Amino acid sequence: MPAYTKDKTLFCALNRIFGFKPSGIKALIEDGASPESLLPDDEARKGIIGWAEDEISRCIGLGISVVTIADPEYPAALKECPDAPLLLYIRGTWPEGKRALSVVGTRHPDEYGLRMCDRIIDSVHSTGNPPVIISGLAYGIDVQAHKRTLLRQGITVAVMGTGADRIYPKSHEWLAEKIMEHEGCLISDFPLGEAPLPVNFLKRNRIIAGLSECTVVIQSPKKGGSMVTATQAFSYGRDVYAIPGRLDDCKSEGCNYLIAAEMAGCICDTDRFSLYFRDGKDMTASHTGAGGSHRPGDCICYGEDGDRGKILRILSDRGGKSTESLLSETGMAIENLTAALTELEIDGKICKEDGFNWSIKIK
Repeated sequence: MPAYTKDKTLFCALNRIFGFKPSGIKALIEDGASPESLLPDDEARKGIIGWAEDEISRCIGLGISVVTIADPEYPAALKECPDAPLLLYIRGTWPEGKRALSVVGTRHPDEYGLRMCDRIIDSVHSTGNPPVIISGLAYGIDVQAHKRTLLRQGITVAVMGTGADRIYPKSHEWLAEKIMEHEGCLISDFPLGEAPLPVNFLKRNRIIAGLSECTVVIQSPKKGGSMVTATQAFSYGRDVYAIPGRLDDCKSEGCNYLIAAEMAGCICDTDRFSLYFRDGKDMTASHTGAGGSHRPGDCICYGEDGDRGKILRILSDRGGKSTESLLSETGMAIENLTAALTELEIDGKICKEDGFNWSIKIK
C-alpha cells in the first residue's frame, strides 16, 4: 500500500511534468540534485504539489502502490535504464527477485504465431526456474502470453499504456484481475485516468524492455510497437530473440530483419531456448558470448558438429536454401550433402516447406 510521504509527492509531481522524457531529470537526481530543487519556483509549484497530493490519496483509496525510483522496491533491472520512469503505479504484487522474460509481437497473429507463443511459454515453464512473463495486455501475442502463463500457473506482469486504474482494452479486464490474483501485477507510469493514446503504448514499450533481461519477438511487421520494444531492449544491452518466419510473410518481416541485422538471436528450438532459464543459469557456453550473455545473431539451434552442423548453421543464419545452394555454400560432395540432408529430415530438424528450399523445422 502506498505511503504518503513528501518524497513520493515530489516524485509524483516530477513524473507529471517530465514523465514523457525522464532521462534528464533522472540523471540530475543520480548526480545528487534533490527532487524539490527540480520543481518550478512559481505559482505552478503549488498547483503541481496539490495535484500530486490528491493523486497519491486516490492511489491509497484504490490500493495502487506508488513506487519512486528512489524506493528500494523499484524494479532493479528497470532502474538501470537511462530513461527509466521516475515513478511507477503498481496494482498487485511486483515479483521481486525473480528473473523476467518479455514476450511481444503483433496484435494480429496467425495460428503459427499463437502456437510459437504457447511453445515459448511452455518451454520456459518446464525449467526449474520459470521467469516472470512481461507483456502489454494488448490483443494478439500479448494476451496470448499472459493467458498461457496463467494456464501454466506462472506469474505474469502487464505494462499498460493507460493509467493503472483504467484497463485497455476493456474486454481484458477479466485477464487483468486474473494476473493480480496469481501474484502478478499491472504497471503504469501514467497518471490515474490516462486515456489509451497511441503514443502512450510506444512510450510504455521501454518499460517492457527494461523490466526484463531478455525479450522475445513473435511475429511482427518491420514497423510497430514490438520492433520498438526490441530496439530499446537491444539499446539497453539486453538479450533479444526472435522467432523466424517465411521470407514472404509480412507478419514475420520484423523478426527476420532483427535476426539478419544481428540484433536478435534466432530461436529454432524452443526447448533449447528454455536453457536460458533452466535452474537459474544462463545458456551453455557454446551459445554465449562474453560475460555469459547470448550474442545477438547466434542461433538457438541444435548441438551438431561436422557436415550436419554446417548445414544447420547456414540454414539458421541465412534462411531457406535449395540443395544446389547448399552444395555451393558448404563445399561438400553431393553424396555427402544428400546423405546429411536426408538424415536431418528424418530426425525432424529440417524440412522442405515449399517443396524446393530446405529450412530449419521449428519444434
